[in-house]
Amino acid sequence: MGKRRSSNRTCIVIQLLSNQEYIRERLEPRPGDPYYLHLSDLLLAISKEIPADADRILDYGCGGSPYRSLFPARTYHRADLAGVSSLDFEFGEDSRLAAASSDYDCVLSSQVLEHVASPRDYLKECYRVLKPGGKLILSTHGLFEDHNAPGDYWRWTAAGLGKLIESVGFDVDAIRKLTTGARAAVFFAERARWGPEFRRAPLHHVAALIGLPVLQRTSARRRHQACDVCFARFRVVDANSAGHNSYIAIALTARR
Repeated sequence: MGKRRSSNRTCIVIQLLSNQEYIRERLEPRPGDPYYLHLSDLLLAISKEIPADADRILDYGCGGSPYRSLFPARTYHRADLAGVSSLDFEFGEDSRLAAASSDYDCVLSSQVLEHVASPRDYLKECYRVLKPGGKLILSTHGLFEDHNAPGDYWRWTAAGLGKLIESVGFDVDAIRKLTTGARAAVFFAERARWGPEFRRAPLHHVAALIGLPVLQRTSARRRHQACDVCFARFRVVDANSAGHNSYIAIALTARR
């Protein structure tokens, strides 16, 4: 019964990841979208790292491959759990791929690492399938709500993720924190206001705690546009920059 429930949940998640609106929110995030503050920052981080000369790309944990159009590669292979449509490779709990080693110029891993059973084994596969000098573009969460897709197992600090990547043989090029500080605070306030604990609490208490009237009076679109102006320096930040200790996600690039 447990395996059947897990299989059903996996099918539901796979359908969600292939939904056109889900893909649009990642490739073309718009102020007013539920996750705009973070997804727009994630897009900025990924867009900066796309190698122009990469001929062979592996999207490892691809889902609906929302960033496919950003990569001008002649060969773009997709790998994920069974059930995702049009896959080149399927993998299971061990994250093993039926792919030749030293073959890819770039591996893209976007918001995947927190969902795999063994992050170290997954990263070993990233290393194995890259050519010498090949590039890993990886993002995962620092602070974020639980989101089973179909499982959600891990969170990292920027320094901890760098240590993990290096432990499997990679040379880290850059680590960046995404959606930090004040911008992260607005993101969390938006997420929390929809939670049942806030709906049950006396409104005047909630308002005093998080300034809910301000969130209610300002449309999401206008609020996000204001954040883009006022909190622009909290979007994609070098991990060594001071004053950015709270962050929604981490984006990292490394070389084999």
